[in-house]
Amino acid sequence: MKKPRRVYDGIQVPANDPVTFLMPYIMPRRTDSEAYFNFRLDVSRVEEFIREQQQDIPGLSIFHFIFALIVRCCAITPQVNRFICGNKLYQRDQVRIAMNIKKNLTVEGAETIIFPTFEKNATLKEIVEITNKAAEEAFADLDNPQSDVDKLTKTLEKLPHFILSAFIKLMMRLDSKGKLPKSLVNAQPFHSGFYVTNVGSIGLPVIYHHLYEFGTTSIFVAIGKKETDTSMDRHGNMSRKRILPINMVMDERICDGFTFSRAYRTINNVFAHPELLLESWTQEAEEEAKQEI
Repeated sequence: MKKPRRVYDGIQVPANDPVTFLMPYIMPRRTDSEAYFNFRLDVSRVEEFIREQQQDIPGLSIFHFIFALIVRCCAITPQVNRFICGNKLYQRDQVRIAMNIKKNLTVEGAETIIFPTFEKNATLKEIVEITNKAAEEAFADLDNPQSDVDKLTKTLEKLPHFILSAFIKLMMRLDSKGKLPKSLVNAQPFHSGFYVTNVGSIGLPVIYHHLYEFGTTSIFVAIGKKETDTSMDRHGNMSRKRILPINMVMDERICDGFTFSRAYRTINNVFAHPELLLESWTQEAEEEAKQEI
């Protein structure tokens, strides 16, 4: 039996049907395969939960919650944590999430990118600690001329245009075959499973963000500005809800609609019961198994 191929942080998985096998050949580009999703989620319970947890988890915010939600979705439905490389489907070993962050909300404020890696059974508190540490290190690297990102950027800036163009084409070709040097993979965010942008934090409405051809990012998540929704039930009673708009762009080749619907159920369940994130998924699964016996 042929040994499954490994590239980057993933292992090749067999296509379980002809459509899954053919899709990367029919639609070879990630931008050919973009599927768009729009969620308007009641965030009232989540906001209350974040306030309740400030003492135990200082600095907990909505974007930490979204990171933890992504990790939980990947634990329960690992198929959403896959990517296409060289027309083949791969399953990631861990959950890697990229996000642009600013040190302060000013035009001159320093901006950088974090792309921490999480185990699928990480708890919310662990995710907050890992994310905050990644942010601290990323901002420290902005002033460090010896950081990997700074070295790479400064080297590329010095290259003549024609050499830089040839270099980028070479990198794109190597990347399509899963043979990009590990040092380059670790120095940039485009080989993360998920890319998150919190445009709501700067007062913008939610957007749809395209996927990138370079790298292996299969899902782009955009968080918009919170809204207040007023609605009337069938008895004429008015109610107000805090709504968090989230738009998602996904490479449809990584999983089918039925599989993604399971992830969607997880999203709704965690928004309704955010306390689930306080325990690791393994512990939660064990508790559920005990109740079923």
